[in-house]
Amino acid sequence: MYTIKKLYGFQQGQEFFQLELEDGQTKIINIWDYTALYQYPKLYEKLIVEQLECNVYSAFETLFSQVKNTKQWRILDVACGSGLMGKYLKKRSSIEIELLVGIDILPAALTALKRDNPHIYDQTYLVEQYNSDRFKKYEFNCIIFSAAANHLDIHDYQNYLQILSKNAYILFNLTNHSEDKRRVKILRWMNENFKLCFNMTYTHRKLMNNSSVEHEVFLYRS
Repeated sequence: MYTIKKLYGFQQGQEFFQLELEDGQTKIINIWDYTALYQYPKLYEKLIVEQLECNVYSAFETLFSQVKNTKQWRILDVACGSGLMGKYLKKRSSIEIELLVGIDILPAALTALKRDNPHIYDQTYLVEQYNSDRFKKYEFNCIIFSAAANHLDIHDYQNYLQILSKNAYILFNLTNHSEDKRRVKILRWMNENFKLCFNMTYTHRKLMNNSSVEHEVFLYRS
């Protein structure tokens, strides 16, 4: 169907790869061009998980393992993409998920999710369908931000976290650059409004030049 060929780049957001199609045509795609990635069945998973060995999924499982007082999880996955986090948590982790809802800004993401990972999520929404009153009715006891955590602004966090009740959990990862302005702003606000339970640095994934990049994962409680 397609073959992932040459890889280019050594910095997140500035990486490209060559995709060779079945008819011999080739395309150069930016790794953050999600609309292009989602056009091809399981391409995102093959590139990010299999080839670049992304570890965010196991890092999030480590965060979940720190929680001892919750047996059934009701999770909102913000920027769920093609559903890889949900797939990992449901099929490879030991946590019990009672409800899993995904939301993403791209229609192409939800199309890919339904094609590549059907029956994983109980419900999916586009960001334009988000309504705090509607989402409060789900009674989520956890919100996760993985793929988009480094791209969201502080008002995005504030918007989603307003639906949480007391003693709910927030899991997310950020780039491990202590002077990054977005990171500093987000962590300052989180520390002012929520309780930090656990954090750790982990190897996020390989870059296109075979070096690696580190991120940090955080577990907060409302």
